[in-house]
Amino acid sequence: MADHTPRLALGVFEDGDEWDHTDTVEAVDRRSIVHGPIADRPSEGEYDDELYHATDQGITWRWDGDSEDWTAFGGHGSATKPVPGTSHLEAARIGHLRSKRTPVWNVEAHGIEGDGETLVGQSVHELLESVARAGGGVVYFPPGRYRFERTPLVGDDTLVVGAGRATTFEGVRTDGEEGQALISNQGYDATGYGGASNWGICNVRIDSPDSNGIMPAHADGVRLESIYGDATYHHHIDVVSSRNVSIDDYWATRGGEGDSNAPIQFDNQTAGTASNYVWDGEKRTAARDDGTPTSRCSLSNFEIDAANDPDYGVHIHRNGTEALTVSDGTITGCQHSAIRADTGARLESLTVDRVDCLENARGISLGQLELESGRRELTISNVTIRTENNGLAAGSGLYASGFDGAAISNLTVDGAFTNTVLFDDMDDLKLTNVTATGATSQAFRFRENVDATLTTARAAECGSAGVYVGPDSQVAYGGVTFANVDSEVVVDGELRAWGTSS
Repeated sequence: MADHTPRLALGVFEDGDEWDHTDTVEAVDRRSIVHGPIADRPSEGEYDDELYHATDQGITWRWDGDSEDWTAFGGHGSATKPVPGTSHLEAARIGHLRSKRTPVWNVEAHGIEGDGETLVGQSVHELLESVARAGGGVVYFPPGRYRFERTPLVGDDTLVVGAGRATTFEGVRTDGEEGQALISNQGYDATGYGGASNWGICNVRIDSPDSNGIMPAHADGVRLESIYGDATYHHHIDVVSSRNVSIDDYWATRGGEGDSNAPIQFDNQTAGTASNYVWDGEKRTAARDDGTPTSRCSLSNFEIDAANDPDYGVHIHRNGTEALTVSDGTITGCQHSAIRADTGARLESLTVDRVDCLENARGISLGQLELESGRRELTISNVTIRTENNGLAAGSGLYASGFDGAAISNLTVDGAFTNTVLFDDMDDLKLTNVTATGATSQAFRFRENVDATLTTARAAECGSAGVYVGPDSQVAYGGVTFANVDSEVVVDGELRAWGTSS
C-alpha cells in the first residue's frame, strides 16, 4: 500500500514539485525562512524567533532574543558534518538538484500575536490562504496563546508547527455556537476526499473549552503529531470523512466539556448530521454530508488520562470506518468505554494492538449489530483491560458483535465486569492466550450466533460460569483452565472440546 502521510520536514519538502522562488517573491519575504550556508548566517537576528536554515548543515536555527544567540530549532543534520552536495565543488556539480525549498512563515513576524488577548483567527486564516497559494510551506507559531475567533483553514502541502505545550490554541466562540471547529482544512465541504491534502499540525497544545479541536474533513494525507489536549468542548481531534490521517504522540489531560466528550473521535459525515461545523466568525457551515467513510487512519503512541471523566477515550462514530489502527497507548478514566464503536455502525478492519485500558467502566465496546449487516476483520492483540474499582466496572470488559473474521490474542481482562468478554453474531472468531478474571457473572460469554475457537485460556474468580455457549453458537475449546468459578461450562448451544481441559 502506498504511504500517503505527509512528507513534510522543517525546511524541506521531500516530495512535490520543485519550489520556484521567482513565482513567490511576495510570499517568500524577509518574514519567511532564509536559506543559505552557515557561513552566511548573520551574527544577530533581526527579530525574536527569526529562522535561518543552514543548507550545508541540514539544521534550522532560531534567534533567541532573550539569550541573544542562535539556537538549533529543527532538522536532522549535524553542526559539524556538512550535508553531502553542499561544498562549493559538489554544489557546482549537483546544484540543479537543490532547488526544492520549503519557506517558513513565522506568524509573529506577520503581526499575529500570541498574547492570550488578541483575536487572531482571521489573520491566521488569511496567512494560511497565502501559504496555500504559494504552494505550501511551514507556518510556525512561537510560544504563546493564540485565540481564534473563527476557524482557520489549512491548505495543501502546509505544516502548522508550534513550540510544544508552550504554543496554545484556543477557539473563542459566541454563546450558542460552542463546539464549532478550532482549526480545519480547506475543502471541508468537498465531496469524497477532495479537501486539502498533505498537511499537518505538530507540537501544539489545545486548551479550548468553547470549541471542538482539530477537524480534518474530507481531507487526504494528514499528520497530527505531538498534540497536547487540555480543555475542549467535544474532542481534541475529530477526523471526519477523511483518509490517511495519522495521529502520533498525543496526550490528553481532559475530555470534552460538552455532551459528546471523547478526546479522540473517528467520524463520518452522513446525511442529516447536525455537527462538525466550521465557524467563520459569523455563521457556521457543516462538512459535506455525503457519507464518505473515514479510511486508513491510525492513532499511535498516545496517553489519554482525562481528569474530567469523559464517556469514551476513543469514539468510532456513525457509519463507515475502514482500516483503523489504534496502537501503543493507554486510556484511563472513562465512564463508559475506553474504546467504543456506535451500535449499528459499519466497521471494517479494526486493529487494536499494545493498548492498556485501565480504570474505565468498560474496556473495548464494539456496539451490537444485526448478524445480516456484517462487519469484517477485527484484530485485538497484546491488550490489557483492568478495572480495580468495583463501583466503576460495568457491562463487559470486552464486547464485540457482527464481525466476520476476528482474531483476539494475548488479552488480559481483569475486573468486576458483568461479563469479562462477550460476543454476539460472530463468525470465525479465534481467541488465543486470553485470561478472564473477576466477572460477577461469566468469564467467556458467547451469547448468540457465535462460531468460535477458544484455546490456551484461563477463566478465574467468576460468579457464574467460566464459559457460556448460547443459542445458535458453536464453540471449540481446548487448553482452558478454570479457577474458582461457579460452573465451568454452561451450554445452550454446541460445545466441542478438543485437546484437554481441566
